[in-house]
Amino acid sequence: MKKFSKFINLGAVSLMTAAIFSGTGLLFRQDAFAAQPYKGKTIKIGVWIGSDLEQTGLNKLIKGFEKKEGAKVTEKVYTNFQTQIQADFSARKAPDVFYMDSSLYPWFISQGVLAQLPKKQMQSTKFYKNLIAAFTSKGKLYGVPKDNSTLGLLINKDMFKKVGVDPKTIPTSYAGLIKWLPGFQAKLNKAYGKGKVTAMTYDQDMARNLAIMIAKGGKPVKNNGKANLASAQVVKNLGLYKKLVNTGAVATAKDLGSGDNGTAFGTGKVAMTEEGNWTYQVQKKQYKTNFEVLPMPTYQGKQRGMIFTVGWGENAESKNKKLDNAWIAYVTSKKEMSVWAKTVGVMPSRPDVAKAIKLTKDSNLDTWLKATNYSTVWQEGNTLTTINTSYQNFISDAMNVKMTIKQAMIKADKQANAAISNSK
Repeated sequence: MKKFSKFINLGAVSLMTAAIFSGTGLLFRQDAFAAQPYKGKTIKIGVWIGSDLEQTGLNKLIKGFEKKEGAKVTEKVYTNFQTQIQADFSARKAPDVFYMDSSLYPWFISQGVLAQLPKKQMQSTKFYKNLIAAFTSKGKLYGVPKDNSTLGLLINKDMFKKVGVDPKTIPTSYAGLIKWLPGFQAKLNKAYGKGKVTAMTYDQDMARNLAIMIAKGGKPVKNNGKANLASAQVVKNLGLYKKLVNTGAVATAKDLGSGDNGTAFGTGKVAMTEEGNWTYQVQKKQYKTNFEVLPMPTYQGKQRGMIFTVGWGENAESKNKKLDNAWIAYVTSKKEMSVWAKTVGVMPSRPDVAKAIKLTKDSNLDTWLKATNYSTVWQEGNTLTTINTSYQNFISDAMNVKMTIKQAMIKADKQANAAISNSK
């Protein structure tokens, strides 16, 4: 046994010596190969860029991946993703991997253009269950969520202080808010002047309203993809927004002359708004708003909100699937998602990343983070975009008393279903 050990040790020394003196010895070449298994190969990624921070974050991921794997990463930046990606698939020149909004995932699946992803390599059990489920069909994984955004109830703490209202007295349910808002609006009118500051904003967009619309079995989209907005339960649920408007204390950002809730809130036109974590840095740095984020109000005894997520999908016709899988696994790993989330300022789609970057230590970010567990993913069949367009075209008429909610939704259904039929 001792002689055998000595033989092994002497052999190892000989090999090491040969490698050192050759400069490009066996051990060096093996390590280099193992470190860069895809050297000389190229992967094309399809993305959209929402901000300079996002480009910076993507550059970091690309640089790290190229160094680790040896592959070259090229980008195709889309400016009108839905239209352009469809054209690319039709022309059979789509990228190897690409961003995929959860609302568009059903369309990708219906077209058969997605490659199945290996769950173990993607660490699918490490993600929030509702987010990974958004990219799973019949138990098979076709996308990995790279990040997400949720909604919370933002309040302007300075305004509450000026009118002498303790934020702790804000009702936690929509039913309670409907009773409470008129009195709060009266105090705002007295402090700032009538019409100067509105108590709260709401949205006329299914991307914000879906969680309410589906309550108690509401089904705004039928199983066959047709619009079902005028169905009894959906109409009943939409009555919530009518009751909010009737308080005289709730308006849309557009009604207030703003492009979105964040702008209306930051410019002091509204004291409370339901908005996502994307407004966090804007409120702090641009508007310098003194705000607090509260959980979304409950409806019919349950907390409800929306969650928006984008995942990485893989082209079923890609010739480099192992390289594609390596990219997706790399950028959605704990380490690299931490880099992405901290650089871009988005919410991670993995609980272990949220813990690693200490999001829970900021009470506002923690509130948005906790909303991940109770929120509804923005996804409902592959006709959702068409139905939402018609919904937005008519819901304002119902809120402005031009017609009842039922009448407005009948018109929306008719328009949406005509568009769906014509697209086939």
